[in-house]
Amino acid sequence: MKLYKNFDIEDRFPRTMTIGNFDGLHIGHKKLIEESISIAKSFNQKSSVLTFFTHTANMNNDKIKYISTIEQKLKLFEDMNVDELFMISFNEEIKSTKAKDFVKNILLDRLNVQNLVLGDDAKLGSDRLDINGIKLICDELKLKLFKLDEVDVNGKRVTSTLIRNMIMNGIVGEELLPYLGRTYFLEGEVVHGNNFGKELGFPTANIIIDSNLVVPKYGVYYATCELDGDLYRAGINIGNKPSVENSYFGVEVFLIDFNENIYGKRIKINLLKHMRDEIKFSTIDELKRQIGLDIKYIKELYKKCD
Repeated sequence: MKLYKNFDIEDRFPRTMTIGNFDGLHIGHKKLIEESISIAKSFNQKSSVLTFFTHTANMNNDKIKYISTIEQKLKLFEDMNVDELFMISFNEEIKSTKAKDFVKNILLDRLNVQNLVLGDDAKLGSDRLDINGIKLICDELKLKLFKLDEVDVNGKRVTSTLIRNMIMNGIVGEELLPYLGRTYFLEGEVVHGNNFGKELGFPTANIIIDSNLVVPKYGVYYATCELDGDLYRAGINIGNKPSVENSYFGVEVFLIDFNENIYGKRIKINLLKHMRDEIKFSTIDELKRQIGLDIKYIKELYKKCD
């Protein structure tokens, strides 16, 4: 996959392109991109995707939290075998460009796009033209437009907003899979914490996640952890640790049957099930007992999966 960070390119070969924020690359996005790739092949053209470093609604603030980091997004596009990815900064110039000018000056004149593939809910330009308005422009400028209908699961239209809300409500694993199309995961570097877990007899790995990401519902999850190419069973605590003095938000990982120093290593956490909400315990003994019960339950869950 070739990556472009602006529209100043020399290659003038014909392109089939789809456009969107594509946060999370859920199954609706995947269907759109797969359709675009198929159309490109049928016309013997390059399959191209145009997306942005930041969500178009986040130009002047961080109103929308992301499902995926930029690095994750790039990897997901690459895994889909897209020929080209235009990842562009959404700036004032683009924001103020009307749909017709964008189609003519950028898609046609600069990128030689001959087929445009969009979802039925697409909006384009500062005038926010919908798919019907875009169709009129494409017809006038002799650009082929292909429209993909919405993707529904269990009667719900699959959108990035829906995925974010599910994650914030602790809906992960098999419940989220039909909508996202993959296991939802977090990644981060293992850093030093307050060693409180070690003092309790349950040493944990603390990771820092990107502050721009949507935060899953606070509480305890069971998960798998990928570390140095190996997969481990794990219990995850996400939240403010209300039973601990001077607590702060964090993601703590307890690797089952594992006792090695992994500070500085990067781990990937696949969230499989939200087990319980975050609880403030009256005593440390109560907290320790609950952690023991959580680990026992996690082991039982994994036995059922074996």
